[in-house]
Amino acid sequence: MLEWYDFYIYGTATALAFAPLFFPAASPVAGTLAAMATYAIGFVFRPVAGMVLARWGDTIGRKRLLILCLVLMGASTGAIGLLPTHAQAGLAAPVLLVVLRLVQSLGAGAEYGTAVTMTSEYSTAGRRGLYATVPALGVGLGIMLGTGVFALISLLPRESFLAWGWRLPFLFGFCLVFVGLYLRLRVAESPEFERLKDSGTLAASPLRELVRTGRKHLVLASLARSTEAVCAQLFNVFAISYCTAQLGMSAGPALTGVLVANAVGLAVIPLSGHLADRVGRRPVFLFGLFFIAVFAFPFFWLLETRNPLLVIVALVLAYGLGVKVVLAVSGAYLSEMFEPRVRNSGVTIARSLSDPLGGFTPLIASALCAATGSYWAVGAVLVALALTSAAAVLASPETRGRRDPSPEGVSS
Repeated sequence: MLEWYDFYIYGTATALAFAPLFFPAASPVAGTLAAMATYAIGFVFRPVAGMVLARWGDTIGRKRLLILCLVLMGASTGAIGLLPTHAQAGLAAPVLLVVLRLVQSLGAGAEYGTAVTMTSEYSTAGRRGLYATVPALGVGLGIMLGTGVFALISLLPRESFLAWGWRLPFLFGFCLVFVGLYLRLRVAESPEFERLKDSGTLAASPLRELVRTGRKHLVLASLARSTEAVCAQLFNVFAISYCTAQLGMSAGPALTGVLVANAVGLAVIPLSGHLADRVGRRPVFLFGLFFIAVFAFPFFWLLETRNPLLVIVALVLAYGLGVKVVLAVSGAYLSEMFEPRVRNSGVTIARSLSDPLGGFTPLIASALCAATGSYWAVGAVLVALALTSAAAVLASPETRGRRDPSPEGVSS
């Protein structure tokens, strides 16, 4: 939950505050693009962080890695709330912002993949689709918490919000670190990892072994997951900027829409996981991807009405239904693609390889809208991406019922 709270409040602050606070000399459009570039940098760094840290989950343990990630993310997030602005520190302010963003990304690069690995290894084969949705529920809760905090703070006068209000969500991150540590220190290590450790069969070099035995599945898993990475940023971050900067609306309807969409997702996620246990991972995965492709343009049509209720409906359908279905089933799907010795590395790297694309989504979408004066190019890219992910899922095997794939990967 902390990972997504941290990243979401950074994305929301990017859309609402960072341009005038850290890039005041630029034009409104250039300032927004510069602020979103700092947001994207964190996602570019994620694959590097994932490859550096993910192997530790396969060598020293899932639990220890989760604790390290928590401390890195929470400390850097809280520190952002203490930063001076450009008016107070000049160029040092955006430089420090980028440094803390990179530290935040270092922890986040291995957080979700390790959480998925650990929960899937605690589950039974017949219920793994459901149990592996627990980290996905944390995504919704983290975004809801971040949205709720920003929704309250956005009620402040604009001057107060820019003066001190934007800092409060980041400072709250310090509190979440202590809560997270209290919980994680009391969770036992993954039984799968313990069996590997006791039998002396831990991988000496998980990355080398993964590249040698699971290249195909690493690529397919990353492509399949890429639409979820892009949509998370498109609907949670860019949509807020689009409603405020392009449509001239207040941030309230979009923030409310994100909040409601994640609340709906708390029901959609376990239902999707349960369904994936009944009918298989691929059919549920494909439903979510095709829904995203079909709804790409209607999403923008609803936003263009500038009707607050329809904006909320658009976000609930796009993110609360389509994206949450994909997110729910991807946990079990990815974990079953890789054998236990390299599972943490495989799941984490497969996810993080598509993170740069997701991180640049708000920047790319903003640039496309500025260049074309319309949302059509953004919608077309979203359709193409969803269909590409669907093709990757179709090219992958059905993994339901498989516990430990062979070292060569899951055979079709």
